[in-house]
Amino acid sequence: MTDLAGTITSATRSAWWIVVLRGVIAIAFGILALVYPETTAKAIVIVFGIWALADGVMALVSIVTGGGRAWGWLLLEGVLGIAAGVIAFREPEITVFALVLVIAFWSLMIGVLEVSGSLQLRQVPGSGWGWLLAAGIASLLFGILLIANPGIGAATLLVLIGIYALVIGVFWLISAFLFRKAVNQLA
Repeated sequence: MTDLAGTITSATRSAWWIVVLRGVIAIAFGILALVYPETTAKAIVIVFGIWALADGVMALVSIVTGGGRAWGWLLLEGVLGIAAGVIAFREPEITVFALVLVIAFWSLMIGVLEVSGSLQLRQVPGSGWGWLLAAGIASLLFGILLIANPGIGAATLLVLIGIYALVIGVFWLISAFLFRKAVNQLA
């Protein structure tokens, strides 16, 4: 067994259930996004707004409690966080548009990592690396679709996110159980 296969086997043996949990959460989120797209969009904007405001305030508090280190960057981070939070609450449409772009770039990055990881998993017999490759391709296609048409409405975006979350969640569940099976066969 190669060093990479040994590392993958060791990691999978102890943490395969994390991939299962990730798949279950993705499927649950996908169902919510499909059943309640407008509510989910509002909830995402509200959660983001609260997080950005809290993060901005905490960055400003860190200026006082941090002993004067990097106060300029903390000030900038605090002001930007508070501004992002205020914008999220005052201009939710702009926030949704910005989140579309963030989700698109996130999906592209995840897709590249999944494709790369699947190619490394080819070394582990029976690992189901093709499912991870499929997840990576789905992530890349989803990101490209969002970048090609970022002006789509929040409800449409949530339907796409819901479908994506369901598909990716199923791929992750299948991958996790195939990883576990392959590791058990190698042991």
